[in-house]
Amino acid sequence: MLMKQQIYLLFSIIYFGGFISCSSLSKDDVSKLNISCIECSGLKVSLTKPNILPRGPMEIYESEFDSLGHAKIEFVQNDTLILYLKIGNMDQDETKFHTNIYFEPRAEINLTIENGNPKFDNDLKIINSYYSKIFAIEVEGYKYVNENIIRCLRASNLEKQVYLDSLMQFNSEIKKQIKTDDLGSDYYQQLLINYASRFEIVQRMHFNTQLARIETNNNGSSVFLDSTLSTAFNDLMLHQTHINDPLYISHLSDRLMLIFDDISNYRYENKIEIEEYDYVKGAIVKDKRLNNYQELLIALLINYMGRAREFIYDSQVKMIDLFRRDYQHSQYLEGLTYILTDYEEFREGKPMKDLEMEDINGKTFKLSDLSGNLIYLDIWATWCGPCIDELEHSVKLSEKYSNYPDLKFLYLSIDQDTQLWKKFLQKNSKIKGLHGIQNAEFVADSNMVTTLYKFHAIPRYIVIDKNGNIVTTNAKFPSQLLSVNYLDSLLSIN
Repeated sequence: MLMKQQIYLLFSIIYFGGFISCSSLSKDDVSKLNISCIECSGLKVSLTKPNILPRGPMEIYESEFDSLGHAKIEFVQNDTLILYLKIGNMDQDETKFHTNIYFEPRAEINLTIENGNPKFDNDLKIINSYYSKIFAIEVEGYKYVNENIIRCLRASNLEKQVYLDSLMQFNSEIKKQIKTDDLGSDYYQQLLINYASRFEIVQRMHFNTQLARIETNNNGSSVFLDSTLSTAFNDLMLHQTHINDPLYISHLSDRLMLIFDDISNYRYENKIEIEEYDYVKGAIVKDKRLNNYQELLIALLINYMGRAREFIYDSQVKMIDLFRRDYQHSQYLEGLTYILTDYEEFREGKPMKDLEMEDINGKTFKLSDLSGNLIYLDIWATWCGPCIDELEHSVKLSEKYSNYPDLKFLYLSIDQDTQLWKKFLQKNSKIKGLHGIQNAEFVADSNMVTTLYKFHAIPRYIVIDKNGNIVTTNAKFPSQLLSVNYLDSLLSIN
């Protein structure tokens, strides 16, 4: 699943402007995409524009090819932007065709696809021909990156430099063509040069982020910090040209995650009493090099805390309120608020979504089958080291509450290899309780617990009351519960 998300990010789009309400524009402001593709008959087609924040809302326009292989998408806009075009059934991984398309207000773009080869006509045909060529080159570039990056991360400094220099070669020839071609204006030429340069820039940032991860694993931190925090962002790559490009921002966010963690860990280890938001913000503000990027970086901080950490609704609301105080008219507020909307149904007291799973004998059962009991749900996998470590404490926890028949311990695995899961349980039969598994063999991705509850890491523990309502989606670990009476208090209430 992680690789699938990474690949999607690699095919993300640049965004130069924003959509505004259709009601405020006239029919004359409609942009159109007409597609002819005989081999696409019956398939769906979509144009997607993500929010600049990695977790922000996306605009998606969809249509479907008729029996003759024709499809049309119309939408209203008042600015230039680039959308990601995908042809294929949206609920399947297989894609018939995909590329990026550049739009301007009221443009009508014609696209013909034969044997997977695109041909543009009408408005912006030369520009989009280049965009499609660059996109295809980048696809090959990503294959190269995936095949070589791990080896090069651990290579000598000279070999690392050779690898980084090789990234420049993928779009070098097409950049030469762009510079010699008559595109009608310097604007279009620079637009295409910037787009062609994006691959090298984001992949260099990706490489540096992976190096920082290795440094973190080896030394516990990706950067050196002291009480001034003056060096926190020293190696952060910032490119003004791409600051509104969601793909660039995604890679920037990945690097920032490590830095934010380093700062937060330093604050915790040194018992600094300043609130985390203000502390990290203070580090950003101190670095004069970041003066023009403060608002974006702080927005990415909040976005990260709602994405990678344990999501606590009220804490997220507080941070967004602080951000709104500091940046009242920020363009990022919509995306940050969207995170709250995303998690509204997971708040305490909300009904828990039902989950379907299979037991070790292949029999299907549902979470709702356990209604009337207090449920401690343990989401884990055999490949998750911390999950396995906590299972030892789970054994002791279930023994502690063995005299409480109305408390059920449910262990839900997300292993993709069902047989590996079964072998693990057979070998570790002392893990008492109910066992279920969800994977692609019998559960649609949209019904997986990780999708329904937007988990980005395991182990994860959820407590559900006897009425089927959420007590918390961020329950304490079994090792923590052994020394407290948290579950006792819930059993007395229920």
